[in-house]
Amino acid sequence: MSRSAPILVAGLICLGLSGCAITGGGGNAPDTYDLVAPRSFAGSRRAAPWQLLVYEPTAVHALATDRLMVRPRPGQVSYYKGVAWSDRLPRLVQARMIESFQNSGAVKAVSATAGQYGLVTELRAFQVDVTSGKAAAEVDIFAKLINTSSGRVVSTRGFSARVPATTDKPEDVIAALNQAFAEVLQDITSWVSARR
Repeated sequence: MSRSAPILVAGLICLGLSGCAITGGGGNAPDTYDLVAPRSFAGSRRAAPWQLLVYEPTAVHALATDRLMVRPRPGQVSYYKGVAWSDRLPRLVQARMIESFQNSGAVKAVSATAGQYGLVTELRAFQVDVTSGKAAAEVDIFAKLINTSSGRVVSTRGFSARVPATTDKPEDVIAALNQAFAEVLQDITSWVSARR
């Protein structure tokens, strides 16, 4: 069930020697992991008196998948073998963003279908970086808040977090990714709810 560090190391050696990828996975079903929306938020804030529409994030092809991305060296992309997200990453991020706003009570209402303001996001990084020899989770999301009736952009901001993983085993890097994602979601929630 658990995939150990030697699999990643072997995959990286394979990458360096012959250009093969950490992708693949024979006929076995992959180990599937989920993202978790934060439930606790710093401080107490009165809910913004409007409904928020959370769009599905845009992402480059390498991230618009259910595979767990690894960056073995600068400019190179690969994936953990036998590991998958529970859904396509952009759709999973959208679902957890909505859940995060629901948990925070930061806005009057939140949905994926309608709202006075819309949260448009771009996944710029959502990966495990091992370029330094030690695994670290990287999450980078660029956000725009728009007025949905006029289409006018009212604010933009980038949010990022980097969290070292205890090991490069999938369960440990997933934990680090969830921590980095929670930090980014907490910041996005505070930023959006500050709009009155």
